[in-house]
Amino acid sequence: MACRMTGWAMLASESVEMVQYNALLAHLVSMERRVPVQHFFDGFRTSHEVNKVNLISYETIKGLIDWDMVRQHHDSALNPRHPHIQGTSQGPDIYFQSVEAGNSAYIGLADAFEAKARLVEERTGLKFALYAYEGHPEATSVIVVMGSAAVTCGETASLLAKERGQRVGVVKVRLFRPWDRARFLAAIPKSAERICVLDRTKEPGSQGEPLLLEVAATLHFMAMHEVICVGGRYGLGSKEFTPNMVESCFQNLSLQTPMPHFTVGINDDVTHLSLPVGDWLDVLPAGTTECMFYGIGSDGTVGANKSAVKMIALGTELYSQAYFEYDAKKSGGVTISHLRFGPQPIRAPYLVRQADYLAIHKESYVQKYDMTQYLKKSSVCVINCTWSEEELEKRLPVKMRRDLALRQSKLYIIDATKIAFKVGLGKRINMIMQSVFFKLSGVMPYEAALVMLTSSIRKMYGKKGEHIVQMNINAVNETLAAIVACPVPTSWAELALGEVQDGDLAKKLPTPSRVRLSTGSDQQDNPETFARFIQTPCNNLDGNSLPVSVFKPGGRVPLGTAQYEKRGIAINVPLVDMDKCTQCNKCSLICPHAAVRPFLATQQELDAAPASYLQGTRAALGGGVLDNYFYRIQVSPLDCTGCELCVRICPADALRLEEAQKVIVAEKDNWNFAIQLPDHSDDIDKTTVKGSQFQKPYLEFSGACEGCGETPHVKLLTQLFGERLVIANATGCTSIWGASNPSFPYTVNSKGEGPAWANSLFEDNAEFGLGMRRAFKQRRDYLTLQVEAALNDAGVDMSTELRKALKQYLIMRRENLHDMLLPRGRSIYHQIMEKLSPLLEVERARHPAIQSLYDLQDMFGRSSFWIVGGDGWAYDIGYGGLDHVIASEEHVNILVLDTEMYSNTGGQASKATPGGAMAKFAEGGKATEKKDLGRLAMTYKNVYVAMICVHVNPQQALRAMLEADAYPGPSLIIAYSPCISQGYPMAESIQHCQLAVDSGYWPLYRYNPQLMESGNNPFQLDSKKIKGDLFKFLAQENRFAAVMRRDPKHAAELDAKLKKDVNDRNHLFQVLNQDDLEGQFSKLVEGLSDASSAAESITILYGSETGNSEEQAKNLLQDVRARGLQGQVASMDDFEFEDLPGQRVLIFVVSTCGLGEFPQNCKQTWMKLQQPDLPMTWLAGTKFCVFGLGDSTYSQFCYSAACFDTRLGELGGRRLLQRGVGDDRDEDRFYTGWENWLPELWMALGVPQLPTQRDVSVPCYRVDTSPGVAEKPPMHDDDIVPPGATRLTMLRNQLLVPQEEGYDRDIRHYEFQVKGTPISYKTGDSLAVWPRNPVDKAEEFCCMMGFDAGQQLRVVPLEGARNWCPLEVSVRQLFTHVLDIFGKPNRKFFDTLSRFASDEFERAELMNIVERVPDGEALYRDLLQDYAHMADVLKRFKSARPPLEHLINMVPALKPRSYSIASSSSMHPDTIQLCVVMVDWIVGSTNERRIGEATGFLSIQEPGAQIMCTVRQSAIVLPKDPTTPIIMAGMGTGLAPWRAVTQERVHQARRGLQVGPCLLFFGARYSKEYLYRDEFNQYVSEGVLRIFTAFSRDQVRKIYVQHRLVEAGTEIADLMLRQNGHFFVCGSARRVPEDIYLAMKEVIMKSEKCNEDEAEATLSNLKMEGRYTVEAWS
Repeated sequence: MACRMTGWAMLASESVEMVQYNALLAHLVSMERRVPVQHFFDGFRTSHEVNKVNLISYETIKGLIDWDMVRQHHDSALNPRHPHIQGTSQGPDIYFQSVEAGNSAYIGLADAFEAKARLVEERTGLKFALYAYEGHPEATSVIVVMGSAAVTCGETASLLAKERGQRVGVVKVRLFRPWDRARFLAAIPKSAERICVLDRTKEPGSQGEPLLLEVAATLHFMAMHEVICVGGRYGLGSKEFTPNMVESCFQNLSLQTPMPHFTVGINDDVTHLSLPVGDWLDVLPAGTTECMFYGIGSDGTVGANKSAVKMIALGTELYSQAYFEYDAKKSGGVTISHLRFGPQPIRAPYLVRQADYLAIHKESYVQKYDMTQYLKKSSVCVINCTWSEEELEKRLPVKMRRDLALRQSKLYIIDATKIAFKVGLGKRINMIMQSVFFKLSGVMPYEAALVMLTSSIRKMYGKKGEHIVQMNINAVNETLAAIVACPVPTSWAELALGEVQDGDLAKKLPTPSRVRLSTGSDQQDNPETFARFIQTPCNNLDGNSLPVSVFKPGGRVPLGTAQYEKRGIAINVPLVDMDKCTQCNKCSLICPHAAVRPFLATQQELDAAPASYLQGTRAALGGGVLDNYFYRIQVSPLDCTGCELCVRICPADALRLEEAQKVIVAEKDNWNFAIQLPDHSDDIDKTTVKGSQFQKPYLEFSGACEGCGETPHVKLLTQLFGERLVIANATGCTSIWGASNPSFPYTVNSKGEGPAWANSLFEDNAEFGLGMRRAFKQRRDYLTLQVEAALNDAGVDMSTELRKALKQYLIMRRENLHDMLLPRGRSIYHQIMEKLSPLLEVERARHPAIQSLYDLQDMFGRSSFWIVGGDGWAYDIGYGGLDHVIASEEHVNILVLDTEMYSNTGGQASKATPGGAMAKFAEGGKATEKKDLGRLAMTYKNVYVAMICVHVNPQQALRAMLEADAYPGPSLIIAYSPCISQGYPMAESIQHCQLAVDSGYWPLYRYNPQLMESGNNPFQLDSKKIKGDLFKFLAQENRFAAVMRRDPKHAAELDAKLKKDVNDRNHLFQVLNQDDLEGQFSKLVEGLSDASSAAESITILYGSETGNSEEQAKNLLQDVRARGLQGQVASMDDFEFEDLPGQRVLIFVVSTCGLGEFPQNCKQTWMKLQQPDLPMTWLAGTKFCVFGLGDSTYSQFCYSAACFDTRLGELGGRRLLQRGVGDDRDEDRFYTGWENWLPELWMALGVPQLPTQRDVSVPCYRVDTSPGVAEKPPMHDDDIVPPGATRLTMLRNQLLVPQEEGYDRDIRHYEFQVKGTPISYKTGDSLAVWPRNPVDKAEEFCCMMGFDAGQQLRVVPLEGARNWCPLEVSVRQLFTHVLDIFGKPNRKFFDTLSRFASDEFERAELMNIVERVPDGEALYRDLLQDYAHMADVLKRFKSARPPLEHLINMVPALKPRSYSIASSSSMHPDTIQLCVVMVDWIVGSTNERRIGEATGFLSIQEPGAQIMCTVRQSAIVLPKDPTTPIIMAGMGTGLAPWRAVTQERVHQARRGLQVGPCLLFFGARYSKEYLYRDEFNQYVSEGVLRIFTAFSRDQVRKIYVQHRLVEAGTEIADLMLRQNGHFFVCGSARRVPEDIYLAMKEVIMKSEKCNEDEAEATLSNLKMEGRYTVEAWS
């Protein structure tokens, strides 16, 4: 109807048979009269109806064509032999006349239709009048209608006239334009008194719909004022229009005052326009059989039923008809097939409502839906289920059992799924259930049906291969024996129906028709309310009953309703073995439906967890903030679709598939608990693959196919930007699974923030998204003007904090800065908005200008605009708009989800179809190459472009999305999205995508024009060289394999051409990837380039617990770049493991914790490296070296480094140089080994020993300054929390030793509250404490450097930033809370500092240190001997004054110091206690006393102070058996962990447990240093502890702990060697470990009467068994 103004003639068809007739008629008229004819019919109602008709042959059609007219038509074409011009521009002087000149073409046009109709009738025998009447010959009430409804009206009118004698009839309009008044009136009976005009459209604001207006005008012009004319609407959106609705229209006409405008088929309880509809009216011919099949999307039911209809129609004399009903789920949704068969033609364009045969293909449907509401009496009901006959009584709902009995139905069951899995078909049960249908329905003889079914199988599946054909035939052959007839007890008919039936999900919520929601109410914006009153009825197949009042005008709907569906469609779902889990989070990343997720929880949060959830919880790996949490992968079994991707991607086989019902029972409550846990994602870095998966997925439980390749990309997009994401979505798969009412998978966070999503047309989505972005930009520009006005207006009263925040925002906007990602991937603008919002809330009443800013507060943040769509939109229909967007300068992003299949519309060939692939309209394989969208975009040179695939390289995909969002211009990301239409099992998509990348079919790259500004290559090829077999890849996809089966020779030619195209493209990309682009292109032109001569890139990976290894790795990266090499640095677990073989040079810098423990952030990498299936050539193309940091007092010194070094070599890596070690015991700690190792590294790499670049580097931080005072910093001191730290409240700071004159020790007891925090600990753990530099010292440093301590900073990290730093901080806070200015400098510090020295002599001195000349070495030694810190060095070299933006990167961040916890978590679960001695020393050259940073900081803190801490695992691991003997040796504050261990044993004893011997050997200088004396004496009196003391200076002869050990040697040897005891040592690393070792060796030699070597072997075995543990400190 929207085309009425075009001037086309309009011809309507109402049935399948009429469609072919009118198509011919329209063509004949158009050719003769040169008037275009629009032939139209009802979408879905007619276009998708399957019916048996007689076709007009092509020979008949050929005979009807006037070939002279064809020739004239050809002659009117543009032809330079006899040229003409048309389509001219016309002015107002002639346009009107030109249009009117065409009137003659329409005169007599209806007659032409009539004439051609008679001609067609003569040749075919078919007759369809332009305006036809059906019904009573003297009807008084007449319906006028077009389209398929005319059939329903005609059949109904005939029945009412014949069987009830009602004077009713129907006029069927076929010719709408031109409207023929005479023929229309001729069709209406003279007796007609009332006319009802039905329209299948709505024109808001009009006096009537189009057909009504035509009829009313006709009656008016013909002066037929006595005829009453009313109009009604029906069938919008393919709504059902049935015989009983037709009857209600006639009943309305019979009223004294008919309703003049009405609707029919709905319940309009708002404007009350709807007609009441009565009981079902059966108008079908006698003998018609009606069937309903309830299937599940992708199980093959629909395809099989289409085949069955055709078989019966073509193989028998029966007439057949079929409709197929789907929900919006791409797969896994409900499908209902409506089939009719009968001896007479079937004219029923509506769905089955009285079924003779009912097939239920999924057992869960009987609980979800009212399966028997349309069941006819004496019908057949078949259920595919796993139940036995005996189970039906309890499995079937009461109503279903009652209906079966009352309707005397026959009931059958079959386990079709079991047969399908047995023969290899998986869940595709279609042919099995078709066999059941032919056997039980009686539509045709089963033997004949079996022959036709076999033939049908070969036709349907022949393209997929003979093995698929044979599996289906095998399934059919096994069907009959599996059918079980189940008697229906007559007692079921007596069952009473309750208001709510057990297990009857469809009745558990109030019927919507009984609920009235006020229009526009807030309730309708609530997802739970929406789900309750709209979604649930729709999902229960009862959406037709919903009244108008439950819907909100305008089409806006709430987010997050998909979470309420809980479809439970999977047959098997994953179960997680947390003992195998490596915590990589890849299962979550790849899950298309967000049904597998990692959850973090604190110990306190786990107190309420179900027991089974608790059993599967493990300590979180990864270090940093993760140390505070427990981790679990949790599956939502009711939301899982069973795609297997998580199982396939898991590197440790930690997931396995189990029967769905079993997992639902086990995991449903666990999921419900997990999903309500607090969100801890703000603490996690989202810029890593693992970290991104801790972010909330704002896309969950969509209706996408199982294994969908699109949703993982969009889900990742929402995890990165979800709280500020705006999506313009093209029509296609993404809009169907993304927002099909009533299920909306996009959701919100706890603040109500989430993706704002809108869908435009298929063709204009790019412009739609661009317009949204420009509107947002204009609003932000207006906001900037408002901010400027408010700040410049002296009359606007605002606080200093608000004024400062607004100025900071204005600085960002004035400089037109694009958004910068803060650490952990947060948006700087979003953070500004979060700071401004509460200030504006408080102060908005002060002035209208502030109120105006408050009203615009949403605009302070920067939304991330993404235009999302599929390949059909981006490459084809919407390409013009997409090209317009990327040619703009707007900051807008485009995500193309490239399935290459036009997957939502049937898979037709397009410019996204690769060469050689079969598609609709390219059945022999597409001959041309696929459009290269990425290369086209790169030609603009201002577009960020990336090709990604999250299945292959998730880190690259993640980086591309982050870079695209931050890029200040248009961006285009093309994501390879595997699709079921490509023709291979989706469970194999991960491996298949890997093959696509390896073979060069899908290269991964990023093109960032911003890199050109710094002189770098903007193009980065991430997939490197081709290393896979393209033909192997093609053979796995049916779209290519089908061409090969059809025409092998042609397929080979197409595939060879495709391979050439792939090789050419990848060769070009290899060239583009070179740094020396100009030179490479010259070589390419000369034919000399093999694109392999790029400078080597160094990948530096670290495993760090305390930060030392991380610091050295980042320093090394700077050194590498300073020598002209490329490089990157990351923690091992943050680096994509699968990318290791692609690195040219790997350098591992790794520390060892305790007794051979790996740092948290490299444990996953080590576990993966140990996989037995890694080939010994895995790293054959990689050079590597390893540097280890450790403490040689531990038996497993540098164990982690040794393990990595050995394993990398075993995997084929080529060792660059021998492993380096840095020992904390060396004079210069680990720096000694590091400085000795570096020259060897440079030599091995073939680069200069000294940096080739001596210029000051580009700052790694952007620092904006503003005035301030030190007393009012931008944020409170206690709000500055280092990454990984948790604020603990100090409860106690108590001196444990006497304060006497001349006494030189300060030993203190500290207590911290952990209750109510995420912190928890185990006995034996240590507490890491972040110190703060003294305020007076920091201010003194500021004064020395010329910094204003009160100045306020905004610090934004840029590329290469190594230290964390708050976004807003004062200068004083920077040096008290962030930077370790009083830490020890290394040579790298001197090297960098030399570049800032303006004094030539000082620069020379610094260079001497760097270059290690004798004078420099002497100066360096002097500084070391004086324990000089970085502030000392800066004081020494007065001309070297790096600016803040450089100093932040030069000086390491303050690192935490770890202290053994002195309390038992069992005895003191709510507190952590420490026993710490303050460290101090005298500087030799100045005689100045200095104290340790951390111990000095703690000593001056008062109760109530907030201390930044985290718990770390130590080397101490207690034996699980409490009866195992424990021997502890501790010196001084080395007593701390043994106090905790003793408390643990005491607590066990007090609970009644039997505990083994517990011996403590404690040593100190004096007895007054006997710490916790009274407490230990109490434990001795309780019989748990025996204590041996040694106070070395209380007597003339010094007695040490080692002496006491020797004295008790016999008992110790017995406990250790014969009772499997555990021995623990704790004390200073300088002498204690060695002295105790010698004493224990003596004990063993005396006790066992063995020599020294044998004793050492015994001790070595004890250490290897974990029964001899050393915990020492420097």
